[in-house]
Amino acid sequence: MEKQIFMSLESYENDFIKFQSKLPELRKSNPDKFIAFIDGNVSAVGESIEEIKDKLEKKGIEPSGIVIEFVSKNEIRMIV
Repeated sequence: MEKQIFMSLESYENDFIKFQSKLPELRKSNPDKFIAFIDGNVSAVGESIEEIKDKLEKKGIEPSGIVIEFVSKNEIRMIV
C-alpha cells in the first residue's frame, strides 16, 4: 500500500514538473482554461473543473490525483 501511494505521489510530481515546463506553450494554446495533465500530456481542456472531471470520467480516468490547473493567459507572479 505504501509503495502504491509513493508511486502515485511520484507520478503526480513528475506530471506537475512537466506541466510547469510546458506552461508558456500552454498559455498560448489554451489561455484561461483548465487543463488536466497526465503522463506529460494534456488529457483534457475545459472552462471549469467540473467539465474537466466529466471529460476524464468519460475516458475512464479517475480525476483524483491528476494534475488539473488553471492556465491564465497572463503570467502571474506572487511576491511574498
